[in-house]
Amino acid sequence: MLITNYKTNDNYTLKQLKLPLVIEKLIDISDPVYTFCDVMDHIDLTPYFVEAKGYKTGRPRCDAEKLLKVILFAFMENGYCSLREIEKLCNNDIRFMYLLDEMKAPTFATFGNFIRNELTSSILYIQ
Repeated sequence: MLITNYKTNDNYTLKQLKLPLVIEKLIDISDPVYTFCDVMDHIDLTPYFVEAKGYKTGRPRCDAEKLLKVILFAFMENGYCSLREIEKLCNNDIRFMYLLDEMKAPTFATFGNFIRNELTSSILYIQ
């Protein structure tokens, strides 16, 4: 007689993600995020960032180019966008997750510090 455990799937719910999750397959091919990424990848963004100071302690720094892409895409899609709204988009919108490229969603304070400390004044005051 074969005895089976009827509680083998107690930890499974229908709301769980199914792995592997490939974000590119979930975004429509005609979505503007692909064009935006293609354009941004062909622009040299290094002149717009302040020189790195060579921090040796603390957490690893967020990728400056990814943060700038997220900020610019948020402004492109939504017009004026608060930093808290950008944080929410990074946590909930799959297109922003695609822009972050597997980086953990930054907080609004990270975006604020990035804009205040990392971008040169030339990009902040473009007329």
